[in-house]
Amino acid sequence: MSEPSKKAVQEYVEENRLLAEWHRAEAALHDNTAREAAAGITHETEEYLRLNEAATEAGKRLPKRFRHLRKG
Repeated sequence: MSEPSKKAVQEYVEENRLLAEWHRAEAALHDNTAREAAAGITHETEEYLRLNEAATEAGKRLPKRFRHLRKG
């Protein structure tokens, strides 16, 4: 098997960075949702809206081959 090119390695690193960013945003949203539900909050708070927007934006930056993940 041949050695991957420097460009291919850089693309792989960037894809993984974007995927990790999306996972962190999704985790923060889900953690917040669980905390708010446990506290009896049933409406969309400013924090929820902020985290939801961050997760949505991170999902938009996902490489094309990972975009199926953001659908649920």
